[in-house]
Amino acid sequence: MNGLTTSPGVKDGRIIKKVGWLFLIIFLLIPANLFGQESSLSRISDKARVSASASSAHQFKSNIDGGGGVSITHYGVGVGGAMPLTDRLGLRTHLSYDREEYNFSDSNAFLITDPWSQVDRIGLSMRLRYTLTHKWNINAGPVVQYAGETGAQLDDSLMYGGIITAVYRINTEFSIGFGAGVFSRFHETKIFPSLIVYWEITDRLRLGNGSTLGLLGPASLELSYKFADHWEAAIGGGYRSSRFRLDQNGPTRGGIGENRSWPVYARITGKLGSVIHIDLYGGADFSGEMKLQDANGNDIRSLDYNTAPILGLNLRASI
Repeated sequence: MNGLTTSPGVKDGRIIKKVGWLFLIIFLLIPANLFGQESSLSRISDKARVSASASSAHQFKSNIDGGGGVSITHYGVGVGGAMPLTDRLGLRTHLSYDREEYNFSDSNAFLITDPWSQVDRIGLSMRLRYTLTHKWNINAGPVVQYAGETGAQLDDSLMYGGIITAVYRINTEFSIGFGAGVFSRFHETKIFPSLIVYWEITDRLRLGNGSTLGLLGPASLELSYKFADHWEAAIGGGYRSSRFRLDQNGPTRGGIGENRSWPVYARITGKLGSVIHIDLYGGADFSGEMKLQDANGNDIRSLDYNTAPILGLNLRASI
């Protein structure tokens, strides 16, 4: 033993500090994977799988710059499937429906009382996954979504896009991947970078991409801890951008609404049997911004809203 030997306590402290810095850097620099979680970084399963989910959440009233307030209630359901096509090629599909009910109160900040109310979303995605080697796999596929307020014109409310990612498996405890998604969203085309992470720091502590949680959308990064056989706690966050077409007979006549924010949350998950998971989560929307545009995508007004608390419940099942 020499004078430079480091005690176990000091080593553990340094590891925790490094993990904390890594989590902070990635969270600040990488936007959310808006197309959802890369749900599996392991090899393609030789069996077909089916999954389903249902969610409900409420974003409590928050004051809007210019006067008044807004709250949001969310309901959603989804079904998906995965199946092997060959020993190297797999297919995943997902169909979802979401409704967001906006309640504007005592607000003329947009120069109209209620810029929008009920927004419906129907999304369909397909993902092909190809295993190049035992270390590399590639994922790619299209996404199409209807996003419109009740009364919106169908053909004006469709958005299209696609995503491609490449994932490298360093070992059984650590995988990392990068990619990009391109989405055409009503008179604008957005490119979103994508980061995929899976890191088993210990048998109970994991850093990775989180599951979609209703109103919060997909998390860019999540740190989770399994504190019992059927229980897990986690913290996470990301960037949310929600864009939708407005009622063709409404005040803005087929205009465009948008809601952007940075949600941060904590969740606790319980496992019921081998099939069902229940997520209870709470958090807050930071740096919220709502934008109103005309039918051609020209800005009418953009307003910030204060930090808003969020509470939600998510039910997941897979077989």
